[in-house]
Amino acid sequence: MNRAEWNQLADSFETFVCDVAVDETSDQLQRFVDTLKLSPGKSVLVDLGCGIGSFIRKFEHRFKEIIGVEYAPRVIARAKERCAGIKGVTWLTMDAGRAAKQLGGRADLTVCLNMITSASAALRQAQWAAVASITKPGGHALLVLPSLESEEMLQRHSRRDPRNTQFEITEGGLVETEGSWQKHYRRDELAQIASTHGLVMKRIDRIVSPWSRTGLRKPRSGEWENPWDWICLARRSA
Repeated sequence: MNRAEWNQLADSFETFVCDVAVDETSDQLQRFVDTLKLSPGKSVLVDLGCGIGSFIRKFEHRFKEIIGVEYAPRVIARAKERCAGIKGVTWLTMDAGRAAKQLGGRADLTVCLNMITSASAALRQAQWAAVASITKPGGHALLVLPSLESEEMLQRHSRRDPRNTQFEITEGGLVETEGSWQKHYRRDELAQIASTHGLVMKRIDRIVSPWSRTGLRKPRSGEWENPWDWICLARRSA
């Protein structure tokens, strides 16, 4: 989604965007953050693709310094409004690549939630590189990425009900929905991608979202698994 399209969603962000820090149903973000030894007196958070600031609002008490990065001005304006009472926040209106050049490796925790999804392989590589570059050696990166396995499950469910929208999936993991293509990831490819950028994968798990976000009719209880993304915690190599 380009900057203009993302800006148009600013006022209706909660309705049309899956905001992981709000929508997840299993408290996985909390569990993953709890595993880190973060010092509220000195730890630095960089939230790449911070959206309207939901992660920052939820975890700001764990950090001394927070940097929110978002390339859509209207979206980051909403984040500033929603986080107005939080001290020590710097807001950068720029893409991940520019942020990496400006910030360097300073984050104890770099957060990147459902941002590395472009159909462009080159752009995805640049975003992965930015996550690694911003994370200081020994620091951690927390990522949420769309699950290809979950999308395949949704496709199987969709085929059972002709009223549902059909998905199209390419061999490279690009998923087409309503004319837009988005990269989805298999679990077994995540550690390999991370390692090419100097990130050592420490933990991967499912982070569950409600069926209402899929656009599909919710199946009967217990008939299908709940849809999920991958939540990943990686450590920056020394």
